[in-house]
Amino acid sequence: MRGKRGLMERRELGEILDQYRREGEPLPQEELVAMLREIQDALGCIPQGVRAEAARAAGVKETTVDAIVKLYPSLKAAAYRHQITVCQGRNCGPKGGNSVWREVCDLLQPDRDGISADGQFLVRTVACMKRCRTAPNVEIDGVVYPAVQAGEAKRRIEELMEKEV
Repeated sequence: MRGKRGLMERRELGEILDQYRREGEPLPQEELVAMLREIQDALGCIPQGVRAEAARAAGVKETTVDAIVKLYPSLKAAAYRHQITVCQGRNCGPKGGNSVWREVCDLLQPDRDGISADGQFLVRTVACMKRCRTAPNVEIDGVVYPAVQAGEAKRRIEELMEKEV
């Protein structure tokens, strides 16, 4: 079953790439984003190898596709289930945001794309969440937690991990 599904996904990916393929000129950004959204709808995410194929079909550099995937929150580089964002702004970083970030990274061991070792979490930082009075701030699956103390982010993440089991 898994092999059959993979073959169907591969065929659908090929159709999407063919639909957007342009010879000689790069796709405009709007069309590139549309293509990436279609790929994500078909595959559930846009993995690295597929991003390389998409870049070739679109006539752009792979780094351009990588940047767009990172720029658009709706595009996912991996099929993670949870997103953790730690504020590293001028107030959050010094008030504990840096130690919260280290704690989260120690727990989840993200790769260079921010995907945890188990593939279930996307871990990233932002320069500022615009909630400086309640620093440090951590966002977990769209919910912002203000004034996060050491251990709190880890505890919340471990609770999510337990729910997955």
